[in-house]
Amino acid sequence: MQLTAQDMTVRAPRRIILDRACLTVDAGELVGLIGPNGAGKSTLLRAIVGALPRHAGRVLLDGNPIDAYGARQRARALAYLPQDRHIEWPLPSRAVVMLGRYPHMRGFGPPSDACNKAVDRAMTAVDAADLADRNAAVLSGGERTRVLLARALAVEAPLLLADEPIAGLDPYHQLHVMEILRHAARTGTGVLAVLHDLTLAMRYMDRLVLLADGKVIANGAPADVLTEANLKRVYRVAAVHGSRDGADFVLPWSRLA
Repeated sequence: MQLTAQDMTVRAPRRIILDRACLTVDAGELVGLIGPNGAGKSTLLRAIVGALPRHAGRVLLDGNPIDAYGARQRARALAYLPQDRHIEWPLPSRAVVMLGRYPHMRGFGPPSDACNKAVDRAMTAVDAADLADRNAAVLSGGERTRVLLARALAVEAPLLLADEPIAGLDPYHQLHVMEILRHAARTGTGVLAVLHDLTLAMRYMDRLVLLADGKVIANGAPADVLTEANLKRVYRVAAVHGSRDGADFVLPWSRLA
């Protein structure tokens, strides 16, 4: 399934947060949405999934307006990991992950065998099986992130939108989550992820979309987006570019006046 966002515009009382931003995510593609704080990255994801009213623009799924789909159809098509990692209710972590299967359930009966297997797969994938019986409301920030990512993965949707999926994670689990997202893409899922870590963005993403002041500044292969000129213009940093084990990397090094 292809996701297309066209001319996405969101206005606040005194400023434009998104200004005709456009992007696409194809099946099997891992796309990174990057940009400085306040660029509009989270706003764009929220507008796409309908968590925030968009003042203008269209969202298409395989060329069809997303509003033409029913709520359950949209929930099956688009899995979403929000930036907010708060868990309100003192539920076991496995029950939180099972919420990702809600679009596939009918009535109030027990979860189906397919739902149980999907939850097991998701929790195992994010290294959270040992958290299954623990109260999700008192998990550490990194543990909550893994549980909520498992909830998104449990949907088994053709499109996955993840807002800062590695925030609050230690280096081991940051790399693990990037591997999970890449595996999801390689098995056919279209993945759009907001990232601040430019080193991991360069290394793992198929394509990057660079936002600044609500506008798309660059869209293309990581090496074509994370150029010295773009880093200076948008991030106001100088960086070290290099390669290791056949992969290119960029390492932000110093602030520019």
